[in-house]
Amino acid sequence: MIKAVIFDLDGTLIQTEELKARSYAQATHLLTKRMVSEEDVLDVFGDLVGLSREKVLQGLVKEFQIEFKSSLETEALFEIEQKLIEKRLEIYHEILEDVDMLSEHFCEDTLGLFRKIAEEKHCKVVLATMSHLLEAKKVTSVIGIYDKFDLILTKDDVENGKPNPEIYLKAIEKLQLRSNECLVLEDSVNGIKAAKAAKIPVFAVTNSITRKSVLESNLVQPEFLVDNMKNLSGQVFNFIQSMKDQ
Repeated sequence: MIKAVIFDLDGTLIQTEELKARSYAQATHLLTKRMVSEEDVLDVFGDLVGLSREKVLQGLVKEFQIEFKSSLETEALFEIEQKLIEKRLEIYHEILEDVDMLSEHFCEDTLGLFRKIAEEKHCKVVLATMSHLLEAKKVTSVIGIYDKFDLILTKDDVENGKPNPEIYLKAIEKLQLRSNECLVLEDSVNGIKAAKAAKIPVFAVTNSITRKSVLESNLVQPEFLVDNMKNLSGQVFNFIQSMKDQ
């Protein structure tokens, strides 16, 4: 029996993955003195979705290190990473203050499922995100769901980010449930890997940034892949019902 549904945040409840990707792309474009286009960054960002901030920085700096070293006149990768995160956060925090822009990126079908589960008390609702708490609180407050969660876990609660299963194992521990009593909704390869490593059933709710990498990964069976988001609630509740019957 499913007793908790665990939601990822970025790319699952709100398309902040697109906004984060844009902030990284703009920051990289500016810091490399426009040698790297925003499109170049977006092309590689799909493989980095769901990773911790540190891993994303390392991935981008490694990919464009020649341009970064040339424009910033330093060979120190750590120094480049620091400059990139400072510029990227400056851009991203400006985006987070734009409530209208955030509202345009709500994942309405996933939010509809969330509200149905939360309001009708089908089971507990949990947030497990690689965003830091302040960012997660800001975004979920704009959506209007921050106080609806039974448990919130963020990057600040774990040492290892996805695809390491630590955040999901911690959720199970805090909920005092078994892995087969939970269900995860994730949009990225790294998030799906984390859930599967924790032995929790996981539905893939992809978006424009993650769809290609998720499909190519073959990590989820067809019944756990949501091709049409309008079918999300039906697929999830059918699965929950099937678990009741076992």
